[in-house]
Amino acid sequence: MGKNFLLYLIVAIGLIFAAGFVFAKIEKDTDKDGLSDREEQQIYNTDPLNADSDKDSYLDGVEVSFGFSPLKDNQAKLTKVNLDVPYINEAPDNNWTGPWKNACEEASMAMIEKYYFGKSTVAISEAKVFMSTMFTKQNTIWGTNADSDAKRTAQLINDYTVANAKIVDNPSVEDIKKELQQKHPVISLHYGFDLKNPNIPFVPASRGGTSYHMLVIKGYDDENKEFIVNDTGDRNEGDGYRYDYDLFMDSLHDYDFSTHKANGPARVIFTSAKLVKLTDNPKVFYVHDSIKQYIPNATIFLAKGWNWDAVNVVTKEWLDTFQLGEDIK
Repeated sequence: MGKNFLLYLIVAIGLIFAAGFVFAKIEKDTDKDGLSDREEQQIYNTDPLNADSDKDSYLDGVEVSFGFSPLKDNQAKLTKVNLDVPYINEAPDNNWTGPWKNACEEASMAMIEKYYFGKSTVAISEAKVFMSTMFTKQNTIWGTNADSDAKRTAQLINDYTVANAKIVDNPSVEDIKKELQQKHPVISLHYGFDLKNPNIPFVPASRGGTSYHMLVIKGYDDENKEFIVNDTGDRNEGDGYRYDYDLFMDSLHDYDFSTHKANGPARVIFTSAKLVKLTDNPKVFYVHDSIKQYIPNATIFLAKGWNWDAVNVVTKEWLDTFQLGEDIK
């Protein structure tokens, strides 16, 4: 009796792990077109019951990933994307003292982390825990958490979050739009005054400020020629604030530690999920650099300390750009 129960328990646990491994955290995609039902209804206005809403023989999700409208069958461009990235202010509880008065980098990283966990909203307490962890990591590694440039920010994302980060110099508007079409929010770095946002009281250099700023681009609107962003420093309209393409691109500057100013190169950070799968295939891959590695079973997945909620659905076209490496062991 005892042995049979133990065997039953082992099998049951195995089935639970297997179920988690197959389904993970995946939003419902009724028509299996690569867009979740929520995305179809709330972002792209497509039919969640029809994989090819415009009947042009291409799946809705594939069209979006290549920058084409899933609603028009004449190869019309996708003119608007607005990803459901949770908004986190650099002072989540409005305490603009200590490290919180300059926490745009930590807030940006927090939004990326929570987005790839599938969250559209984040509690203040949860945001503060993650950001505090990033403060501590920076203090330990570099002796300070102030003014984290693109290199440091990318290192923190790659080493301590569920996302990948890639630094890109001199990006074009189209480069950024292509990432957003892949459902990849982009972190951008700026000389704050050039953004001309009246809601952010940047401190000039004459009073000890650097005017260095970091935020997350979550969408674009070609009709109005605007990026849609979550601006970490805007206390009034930060969630979904819009910046003109030209103004935004002209303000891009990394932080330069040699000058202690935001006068470095025009630079952004592309992000993507580390744990991914296709809509219609249970295989989960770990992607990094230019490699994708298959994770053979749930035991290995859990032993790595990974979380099912960090698994994101991607298109086959995007996943195929990665070389197949050895299976994770």
